[in-house]
Amino acid sequence: MKRLIFLFGIFFGSACSLYAQFEVFDFETFKLTVTKFHPLIQKANNLASAGSGEVLKARGGFDPTISSNVNQKSFNGKEYYWTSNTTLKIPIWFGTNLKAGYEANRGEYVENDQKLPGSGLWYAGVEIPLLQGFLYNERQFQLQQAQNLQRMSVAERQLAVNDLLLDAFSTYWTWTEAYKKLMIAKEGFVLAEARYKAAKENVVVGENPPIDTVEALILLENRTVENKAAQTQFQNATLLLQTFLWADDYQLVSIPSNVIPQLVNAKPEVAIVNANEIDSLPSIQLAAYKVDQMALDVKWKKEQLKPSINANYNLLNQPSGNLDVSQFSMQNYKFGVTAYLPLFLRKERGGVRLAKLKMENAGLDLLAKKREYDQKIKNLANEIELQTANIITQKRIVEHTRTLRTAELEKFQAGESSLFMINSREQTYLSSENKLVELEIKLEVSKLKMKWLLNIL
Repeated sequence: MKRLIFLFGIFFGSACSLYAQFEVFDFETFKLTVTKFHPLIQKANNLASAGSGEVLKARGGFDPTISSNVNQKSFNGKEYYWTSNTTLKIPIWFGTNLKAGYEANRGEYVENDQKLPGSGLWYAGVEIPLLQGFLYNERQFQLQQAQNLQRMSVAERQLAVNDLLLDAFSTYWTWTEAYKKLMIAKEGFVLAEARYKAAKENVVVGENPPIDTVEALILLENRTVENKAAQTQFQNATLLLQTFLWADDYQLVSIPSNVIPQLVNAKPEVAIVNANEIDSLPSIQLAAYKVDQMALDVKWKKEQLKPSINANYNLLNQPSGNLDVSQFSMQNYKFGVTAYLPLFLRKERGGVRLAKLKMENAGLDLLAKKREYDQKIKNLANEIELQTANIITQKRIVEHTRTLRTAELEKFQAGESSLFMINSREQTYLSSENKLVELEIKLEVSKLKMKWLLNIL
């Protein structure tokens, strides 16, 4: 009951003009329902949130850190050593780190180069990579990669949403097609039933031979089978449509039996295509971001070809009550340099070569994707134009077949035709109506595909 109230209260609008007892579930309401409540929409939104999380994680590489290292050894009442080093490190955009800290060491067995004044020493200085990592370092690389991943996640979210909406909207028009065909099948059944009753009455009064009822009965039985098949097809289409209907608490919603789709015919219009906007499409953007990702990898791999030379310089100051920065002197310092360079650089050169190949392949994928989308848009535009023209022609065919059926009925009433000819004309008319419905729905689906390609669903 809760689901029915939800449907009647939110989903459905005006009554059908043909059948007052039906409620119309129009396309725009269906579209709003899917985009608002479907759980896969929330799942797609989580993709974008994950991208933001990657950026936040990468920014952690620029967070200040504080570390402390304390070591002590005591045996048989003798203190061998006690060492302490507390450091505050502040990374900046380039590879340099600003440092400040306090170091204190004592004990009989402290190494000579580790011995300090009893009050310890303050120090402040910098760590500077002189070659590798000076202008471009790993934390910059990781942040730029994360920012690019965030852009990729936004494009992936849009692609996921577009795929869902295309599937859902196409299912709605399939549901509409099934309902319209059901109405045509019912129309045929009602006509066949009335004709069979009339044939029996004519036999009773002696106007027609009994064999005419056989012709009418065969038609009625065929129309009965067609009507039941159309009912089953509509029921299945309804069940499939329900898979896209959810309430705000992620509960599935059922469609009541008196709910029907909108019956407005497809308008013969051609979608406006602007091929110059291909670069802004999510699929193309995603391929372009992959190229950017590979380019960042190449840049970082090239940086690793440089020798790793790191300098560490700290000014020293002995505590004397309060910490006074002016007491630091260039005469009191601690300085060191570390260097590292593989002699053949085979690992690094191999890494650059592989990264370049991956970037080249990503670029080729981008070119192919652009060409593919350009071709798909042009082909679909041609299909829409053809389908629009076919609908106009098919509407004329429906009118012509209706006219022929009406004329055949008039001839029958004048005694110049037969029941077989009436049935034949009528079957042609109903088939042409079915064909028109198929063309109209096909056009709607083609327009959906065009909107999907252009990211305007």
